[in-house]
Amino acid sequence: MATKLTITPQTTSINATSNTTTLTISSAVSGAATDAAGITFDGRARTISSAQNVQDALLQLADQLWVQTTAPTASTANLAEGDLFYDTDDNQLKIYRETSSGTFSFVPIMIGNDSADSDTIDAGSF
Repeated sequence: MATKLTITPQTTSINATSNTTTLTISSAVSGAATDAAGITFDGRARTISSAQNVQDALLQLADQLWVQTTAPTASTANLAEGDLFYDTDDNQLKIYRETSSGTFSFVPIMIGNDSADSDTIDAGSF
């Protein structure tokens, strides 16, 4: 004797007995996605505006933050103004921005430091 179990988003618990022979769980996501590449979404905004699915969105977000000892270079794939880099050698958070006409580089983000080669976080900056 086979037992059929239907799970809905409202199900909070399942009690299985020795009479249960098969348990099949289908994805609650439309299209029965088996991974993040199969989960599509609408209403994309901001920096993930070109993503068509969850996997692409996560990859785009991952391409905006680097945590390493050396800064990404201009030839780094997907590097764009506003991306962040945490320098593990210097323990500094840096932002990729235009430092002079047409020249972009990572500059440290400092709190309360007013110097030409860093950005200061304050309420008026953002």
